Amino acid sequence: MLVYPLNNLPTLARGKGNKIINIPSARAKTREELLIALTTLPLGHNLIVHAGKRYLKLKPGNLTDFTGHRGHRGRKLPRGFQHVSSLETEAPSQRALI
Repeated sequence: MLVYPLNNLPTLARGKGNKIINIPSARAKTREELLIALTTLPLGHNLIVHAGKRYLKLKPGNLTDFTGHRGHRGRKLPRGFQHVSSLETEAPSQRALI
């Protein structure tokens, strides 16, 4: 998984592609590594990673472990969450100030 700011993703003219994450062609060909899901995450929101019936909620502080530069390889998710089925964003819950 790789997290980086959206402003680091350039807009290219005439439909040229972008390198979002670097996956070696040999690993992509054998389907060892591939892009499963892509989402935008607003600042301060939580990211929920679904892997089958299990899920992992990553708060903004935990996302720094997966922050990197566009085009680089990301880090592996924890064991048991490496076969991602979907991604979901969640607004942070607000507590009442009393």
